[in-house]
Amino acid sequence: MNELQNYKLFSSENPLFSFTFLYPGDWQLREIENEVFILGPRNKENTYSLAVTVRVSPVKEPDGQYVSVEERLAAYLSYSRHSSSFKEISRSKGYLSDTEAIEIETKHTMPLPLNTVAAKVTPILERRIFLLKDSYFYELIFRGVQEDYYHHLNVFKNIVRTFDLGDEPSQQIYQPLVMAEPAHMLRESSPKYDETKP
Repeated sequence: MNELQNYKLFSSENPLFSFTFLYPGDWQLREIENEVFILGPRNKENTYSLAVTVRVSPVKEPDGQYVSVEERLAAYLSYSRHSSSFKEISRSKGYLSDTEAIEIETKHTMPLPLNTVAAKVTPILERRIFLLKDSYFYELIFRGVQEDYYHHLNVFKNIVRTFDLGDEPSQQIYQPLVMAEPAHMLRESSPKYDETKP
């Protein structure tokens, strides 16, 4: 069974969201200012929902605050480390959509359900990918309670694998699907029979 057969294609008329990706058809998607927000299923306690966010922000000139992916990551870590429960789990550099990217996985806790007296401290895991293309930063963010995070991690992987920043498609080159006939299989024209020869 094709894992992506129940996925939908995200595309937008908003020029800020010039990218496309596939996401589960039963997840709720909304465009909110500079974010595409995709809400997943609730956890078993019905206190929190998984979410994937694609956030777009300008580089330093004219309205942004950072000039490199490393600067943007450093600002995120500086802010996040104010929480005593914040912990960086792993980090890697690579490429996404033909663009250099940094991926980081983190963990923190939060009281759930939110804004209740009976809230329980709950571990939250998050994976975040930072990339810079032209004059914009893109952040792909996946977060959820620990149990559901791992259960639905493939959804985020599929969103990332299908994420396309909308560059012009590469030139299509015709490649035949049938193999050329091997030389030893080619039939040579047989010489005509000459009745005058002995």
